[in-house]
Amino acid sequence: MINKFKFIFLSLLGFVFFLVPFTIGGESRIMISHIIYLVTDNILDLFITFTALSAWIVLIATVVFIFYTSGSRFLNDIFKTTPINVALRLIGSFLYLMVVYNWFEGNALADMILDPDTGGLMAGGDGLLTTLYITFFVGILALPLLTHFGIVEFVGILLGPVVEKLFRVPGYSLIDAIASFVGDGTIGIVVTDKQYQRGYYNKREAYIIATSFSIVGIAFAAAVADLLGFSAIFPIFYGSIVVVTLILAFITARLPLKKFEPEYYKGKEPKSVEVPEDKTIMEHSYEAAIEQAEQTSIKGAFLEALKNIVDIYVGFLPIIMAVGTISLVIAEYTPFFDFISAPLVPVYDLLGYSREVAAQMAPASLAGFADMYLPALFISGAESEAARFFIGVLAFTQLVFMSETGMILVKTKIGLNFWDVVKVFLFRTVLSIPVLLILTNILGWMGVISF
Repeated sequence: MINKFKFIFLSLLGFVFFLVPFTIGGESRIMISHIIYLVTDNILDLFITFTALSAWIVLIATVVFIFYTSGSRFLNDIFKTTPINVALRLIGSFLYLMVVYNWFEGNALADMILDPDTGGLMAGGDGLLTTLYITFFVGILALPLLTHFGIVEFVGILLGPVVEKLFRVPGYSLIDAIASFVGDGTIGIVVTDKQYQRGYYNKREAYIIATSFSIVGIAFAAAVADLLGFSAIFPIFYGSIVVVTLILAFITARLPLKKFEPEYYKGKEPKSVEVPEDKTIMEHSYEAAIEQAEQTSIKGAFLEALKNIVDIYVGFLPIIMAVGTISLVIAEYTPFFDFISAPLVPVYDLLGYSREVAAQMAPASLAGFADMYLPALFISGAESEAARFFIGVLAFTQLVFMSETGMILVKTKIGLNFWDVVKVFLFRTVLSIPVLLILTNILGWMGVISF
């Protein structure tokens, strides 16, 4: 009975937490979004102090562990890392503290970093990192509800045949997609990485899921839609993101992917699904879920989640700060993105956009590699609704951006390096453009958006 309770109640609690919107204070949001607003509206200064303390710990401990080895394997795993990660952690932690405390304000170089559109966009009260600190803490602490108590097995077995046929990955991957949809694309990638390490996916499947299923969280998409003036048609805006993402996932699943062979992590036994002849698929799904709930202790699952939070606070967030800030400075203060996107101007011109609009769309198309929010900032002033819609959706279907998901993909055990992430970005950009051209023209023809 206790195992049935663990499966049904805890899994249901996970879905409610991540998926069901609640109206609090007149605002309807999912619970994780309410918690983010609760923190930022009521205890923001205290929380910024906490994040600054975290940055100090990372900064100091990273230096100490260059020369020191602890008797704790956990501490060594957390703080001992490669030279490039050491450098990025130190740079990221320092830049975070620099922005929070306004260090060197008045210095020309420092002011480029403290600019509200560069380092200020990453850190501080309204910074991306503030939201990520909260999202990761709350989201990863709650993730075992979706991944450890049977719902993965239940959904995976029940819907496995459909998902396998369309995308050539196990049905378990739907949980990863849901985690991204209701929370954040980064959480979806983290879930995929953990499930890969547990033997639910082989390397090829994990690559397809992490680079194709980690759709942007609906809350962030709503914020971008509002910036671009599409709040009134948000279901169409987000629906277009989903449609293009699914089309690209279908194509990605059929690529050779020679580097990502169908092998399991460190020889893990694959979690294969075979439905016994004397049982229906529903019966087998339920029994597999109960068995998983029986094997997992609540205390053990959440202790593992706490360790994952520490790992992300130390190993992910400072790197996101370093790469994101540097990328934003390049975008804001150099013509780099204008230069590399110049070949796209005649392409958009050929597709029917005016030369002026095409010149705005081209850098916005590639700026998303630095940060997903940049394309919206680049194109928000365009008069053409079609151009704003096109770029807004494209920024999300590109999926990888180095201030966040790109670095997390590199940090996973799946085996992607920086150049793999570049290839994913370019591949998704090239394929998204013709699909989006068709979608945008259909919506224009229907009168939903104007050119």
